[in-house]
Amino acid sequence: MKISQRLQQINQMVEQGYDHIWDCCCDHGLLGMLLLQRNAAPKVHFVDCVAPLMQQLSLELARFFPPHHETENTDLALSEWQVHCLDVAALPLAQYGKQAKHLVIIAGVGGELLVELVRSIVANQQTQRDAQSGNKLGNHDLSQSTCQLEFILCPVHHNYHVRSALAELGLSLKDEYLLEENQRFYEILHLTQANACSKTNTSSKTTEAVPLSATGSIMWQGLDADKTNQAKRYLDQTIGHYQRIPEHRMPNKSQIVAAYQHILQQLNC
Repeated sequence: MKISQRLQQINQMVEQGYDHIWDCCCDHGLLGMLLLQRNAAPKVHFVDCVAPLMQQLSLELARFFPPHHETENTDLALSEWQVHCLDVAALPLAQYGKQAKHLVIIAGVGGELLVELVRSIVANQQTQRDAQSGNKLGNHDLSQSTCQLEFILCPVHHNYHVRSALAELGLSLKDEYLLEENQRFYEILHLTQANACSKTNTSSKTTEAVPLSATGSIMWQGLDADKTNQAKRYLDQTIGHYQRIPEHRMPNKSQIVAAYQHILQQLNC
C-alpha cells in the first residue's frame, strides 16, 4: 500500500532511544511497519480497537516480520512487535517498568478526541505509577516521569484547541512540522512531559524542549521560499476559518485571529 506523506514525515521525526513505540489508531499498521523495517525501537506496539483489523494485521506482521527465532539473522538487534486490540486511552505503559522510555504516536483523529486520549494516557500512566510505588496520597514524583513519555501527534483539525489543551497538561515542544498533502494542511507535533528535556539526535546536536505555543513556533522558523509560501497559504486559510465563526460560538475568536495574523505579518517582512 502507498505510504502517505504524513506517515513518512512522522517516521522521519522518530529518533532512536525509545524502549517502546506505540502506533495508536494504527489502521493497517503502515507506520509501525516503517518503524520495524529500520529497527526504530526494541518493541513496536500496534494499537486499535477494531478487532477484525487487528487480526488481519497480526497475520501480516507474522508474515513480513517473523519472530526472531524463525529468522536466520539471530545476532541482529531486530525490533519486536505486539498487537493490542484495546482503547488507546488504556495503554498499559506502566507494566513495562518505571525506567522504560515510551513514544506514543496518534495520527488521523479529530482534535477533541486526540486531546481526550492524551489526557487519559498521561493520567493513567501516573495513576499506575503511583499504585506501583505505593503512593496513595497522590503526591506525584515528577522526577520519576521526566523524559519517560513522549508523543508525536497529528490531529485532523482544531489545532489551536489541541495545542492549548496539551500545553495545560504540561507538555512541551520538541519539534513540529507543517505538511500539505492532497490540498489539506496538517500540523505534526513532537511533545514531551519534561519542561526542559534535552535530546540528542544522530548528528549529536542537543536541543531543549520549549513551551508549546497555541499557534506554533518552530515550524515558522528557517523556511525557504517554497515553505514560506506554503505557510502563508495555511495561515490565510486558518484566519479565514476563524473569521467565519460567529462571535457567540467562540468568545476568544478575535484573540486567535490576531495571533495568527501576527505570524503572517512576520512572514511577510
